[in-house]
Amino acid sequence: MADRLVVAAMKSNQKKYQKSALRITEETFQLLRTSPGMLLIVYYLGSVPFVLGLLYFWADMSRSANAYEYSAAAALALAFLFVWMKVWQTFFTLRVHARISGDPPPRLSPRLIIAITSTQTLIQATRLIVIPIAALLAIPFGYCYAFYHNAAIAMGEDGQDVKSTCQWAWKQAKLWPRQNHLLIGIFWIFGLVIFANVSMAAVIIPSLAKSLLGIESIFSIGGLRMILNSTFLIAILGMTYLLLDPIIKTAYVLRCFYGSALNSGEDLKSELNRFLNRGKETVAGLLVFILCATPFTSPAQTPASVSPDDLNRSIEEIMSRPEFSWRMPREDGGQEEQKARGPIAAAVKWILDLTAKVFKTIGEWISHIFEWLKGLLPEREKTQASEKSNWITPVRMVLIVLLFLFLAIMIFICFRIWRGRQAKPSETSAAAAASVPDLTDEVIKADDLSSNRWLTLAGELAEKGELRLAMRAFYLATLAHLAEHELLTIESYKSNREYELELKRRAHEQKEMIDIFSQSIQVFERAWYGMYRLARSEFDSFAKDQKRILMYAQK
Repeated sequence: MADRLVVAAMKSNQKKYQKSALRITEETFQLLRTSPGMLLIVYYLGSVPFVLGLLYFWADMSRSANAYEYSAAAALALAFLFVWMKVWQTFFTLRVHARISGDPPPRLSPRLIIAITSTQTLIQATRLIVIPIAALLAIPFGYCYAFYHNAAIAMGEDGQDVKSTCQWAWKQAKLWPRQNHLLIGIFWIFGLVIFANVSMAAVIIPSLAKSLLGIESIFSIGGLRMILNSTFLIAILGMTYLLLDPIIKTAYVLRCFYGSALNSGEDLKSELNRFLNRGKETVAGLLVFILCATPFTSPAQTPASVSPDDLNRSIEEIMSRPEFSWRMPREDGGQEEQKARGPIAAAVKWILDLTAKVFKTIGEWISHIFEWLKGLLPEREKTQASEKSNWITPVRMVLIVLLFLFLAIMIFICFRIWRGRQAKPSETSAAAAASVPDLTDEVIKADDLSSNRWLTLAGELAEKGELRLAMRAFYLATLAHLAEHELLTIESYKSNREYELELKRRAHEQKEMIDIFSQSIQVFERAWYGMYRLARSEFDSFAKDQKRILMYAQK
């Protein structure tokens, strides 16, 4: 009976001191906002290499033809980066906990680093298996998710060991389940918002750089093809993880801090230390204020009196400042004069006054320049000059002429640069319009020209009797036209067979167009890659089939 009463009292105590999920979130952002930059450097020193390694591993394994040969070594290197990340994340959580409690962070001795590395490697390695299974079962996901975050925080007198760390982390994971699941929901919302913002930034920034600065990038050139692929998705997920995970880690450090404080009273000690430090700072500030405010005058000295004129002048000067002038009432005389003058006359007067101020400012600048030039002259010349002599001497005239000559040269150079930038786009476009791709080059792609340009080039080559080149131009025109209607995606690594399979997948309902395209590939490969001599009748039949494919694609 006594044990039940103790358990009931502990549960009521836990509910009484439970903080809301929103309160934990607010304290998390406040803690990260006021923390020094070294705290986040510790986190990103471990997390950034792993995210970059994962991105490189994903891209290389999905693209490289020889990926199978070194996949085991690459996976081992990625596992090493994962352990590296988890160890540095543990250092990050320990520093956050020390900042919350007010204690100094633990000293990283070689023994402590080895203990943390071994413990986190054994515990966090199971994360990749347990978390997906818990997510499928739904109910234990919140507890397992909190357990793996709590495992990075537990610290005993001799460092970390697997048994005590797991026991402490599981005990904290079972505490306040409602708060835990609400935190997970909040972090999911944060993650979706961050993912959407990073994705839009990755799409908009290259477009703005191209529109405003004329900077071409792989994203502006590739368009949607560079965005709708798995590598781009993994890169955006990695950036989202780097932005969101420090917030999650800090929130679970706060949660464990308040959970362990139910028995140790660590939160009270932290608040007491913070109150004492604030009290010391307040007392020191009061002493400094009293010392600065106390006048140190000798008995023989008497306070200086201020004349009424000086006092009135000081008051008028302060009241004329912008931060006080808007509070002052408007003068009626000026308003009556403005009404009598009319709005047009008032506007003209304002423009004239503004012009006079501008010319006055320019004149002051010119005088300052002349004074600066005058200061460059030797002192001996200044002493020899009389008060009535004019400042325009031959030396000054030479300096002024050189100054204006330098300004004229700079203006001329800027004008030439501006004219060059204006003429460069037209020259580039003219050169691009005049250039014709070499059809004998295997590197050219169908999207180098539009379908209409390819058809025009094919007609010109056919008139010259170059049927083989004209056939390739017709084939590239067909590929470009299908790509313009989103039936194909032009890539340099794709073969004709891959284009055929892609067309069957995207336009499976147009069987006649697919059959014609398949026959055209056979004819083209036989004439282009083989030693077959192409006849005029066969070329005309091939060109007719290509035009039929273009008609089917427009439907």
